[in-house]
Amino acid sequence: MELIDLTVETRGFASHSIALSLRTAATCHGMRYRPDCRIVCGIGLLAVEPADDGGYRFEAAGRYLGGDDTPVDLLDWLEAQIVPGAAIISWHNWGSVPRRLAAIADAQRHPAILAAAGDARGRWRDLPYGDTWYLRQARSLPVPCICPSEQQVADCQATVPLALLPDSEVAVPQLIAEAAAGWRAWAQIFAGLDGEMPAIRALRDFEAWRAATSITRRD
Repeated sequence: MELIDLTVETRGFASHSIALSLRTAATCHGMRYRPDCRIVCGIGLLAVEPADDGGYRFEAAGRYLGGDDTPVDLLDWLEAQIVPGAAIISWHNWGSVPRRLAAIADAQRHPAILAAAGDARGRWRDLPYGDTWYLRQARSLPVPCICPSEQQVADCQATVPLALLPDSEVAVPQLIAEAAAGWRAWAQIFAGLDGEMPAIRALRDFEAWRAATSITRRD
């Protein structure tokens, strides 16, 4: 995990951006979830784009595992949210978010995710720990192995008892708040005393939007 990445600042503020947060849970090694045996069980998103009045508008969304969902369903949902040209903002969740998504995305189903994740020094701003050490994320408890005791690792079916994961009605608002906190931390880099006016205006509009919604602070 990088503590500092000066290229995040030199790439400047992007008026059109999408901030992401992930929720992952540790699983049995036999399930072989890439890249580190943690299953992606939820995604939060904050989309930011310029408004007609010169300000900014914000839209939040999230998706969590439920029913017969798998991580592929989460990535299918995310693929539709990655619009061309928008900068992608993320902060660490057991390592690099773009690296994790690139490890599990499918080239045929998720080309937009793979293209963005592959541009980690350009379009994707993966905030280093030095910029986000004070932010907090909710955690998921490890998912226990549910295979019979005589089951061989090679025969594991990689099933996850979704009932043991946090409830989506609780987790999705948390994920959205975490995505919003990451975007705010990124925008603040450009809004100091000599900051960029677009970033200052975006942060002011963000605070007004957050005050008018039920987004809980995660910073």
